[in-house]
Amino acid sequence: MRDPIACIAIDWGTSNRRAWALGIDGRMVAARNDDQGLLAIAERDFAGSLRRFAGDWLDGRPPIIMAGMIGSRAGWREVPYLETPADLMTLGRQLMPIEGFDGLRVRIVPGVARVAGDSADVMRGEECQMLGAMLTRGQRDGIFLLPGTHAKWALLKDGALVDFRTYMTGELYGLLRHNGSLAQVMPPKGEAEIFDADAFDRGLARALEGDGITHLLFSVRSLSLFAKLQPATAPSYLSGLLVGAEMRDALAWLQDQGAGKRITAIGSARLLETYDRAASHCGITLDRLESDDILPPALFAIAQGAGLVAKTAA
Repeated sequence: MRDPIACIAIDWGTSNRRAWALGIDGRMVAARNDDQGLLAIAERDFAGSLRRFAGDWLDGRPPIIMAGMIGSRAGWREVPYLETPADLMTLGRQLMPIEGFDGLRVRIVPGVARVAGDSADVMRGEECQMLGAMLTRGQRDGIFLLPGTHAKWALLKDGALVDFRTYMTGELYGLLRHNGSLAQVMPPKGEAEIFDADAFDRGLARALEGDGITHLLFSVRSLSLFAKLQPATAPSYLSGLLVGAEMRDALAWLQDQGAGKRITAIGSARLLETYDRAASHCGITLDRLESDDILPPALFAIAQGAGLVAKTAA
């Protein structure tokens, strides 16, 4: 017999969705995921999609806490950003309610924005992952790297998110890999793709040399024309260029901030392995945490902070 569900925690992004049913002590009772991110929801029927996705989890009428792009302008309801410096331990006090979902208590976590003059940056969801590192590792200070569609590099001081930068590395890779002139020298869509470490290292090294990324990107095509790059290895070379350009700029930014070189990286196992390989070429040590391990306790703690779930005795 399954343990009762005290809370449903959901990370609802642009392309994918993952969720955890959590018990009264925050322990995971069940987990599920699908590809029904924001872009897949027809006619903005977020309520109907959530009913189908959560299904039997809703029988006990537990509260629901959601993070990620579900709180964006394109999501279920736009939640105003908190501005840096943002104390991550207070996220539970600043949730946005969703009314009318079968009488259940549904809340969305706000994202964080950094606005200074003509410069602005935003995140939704990554703040919860950093909170997860704080809760599971006791880490209230340091540098965080969160690779993905829009990779984040962030600075945490005494539990507050004080500054961060976003890189469109994953999105650019997807666009260039499957569209335009570079896609013509890549394996066709649907063909299995194999990571080539040598090609990745080659692209990484070129990007770290400091040439402009728009110039380097064209080399994917020009090297292919002269058989110096093969279709099977071109995607890995492209990945190396983009990750290298991101890392070169981020490290320069960290140096300006007076930060060190020990970085906590949070993400999927596959992305963490790729970034760890790039980091080793730069003399950087990554402390790797998989987001599936630390995001559920973070969302549970936020739900407790909001009074959605009772706090249990230590």
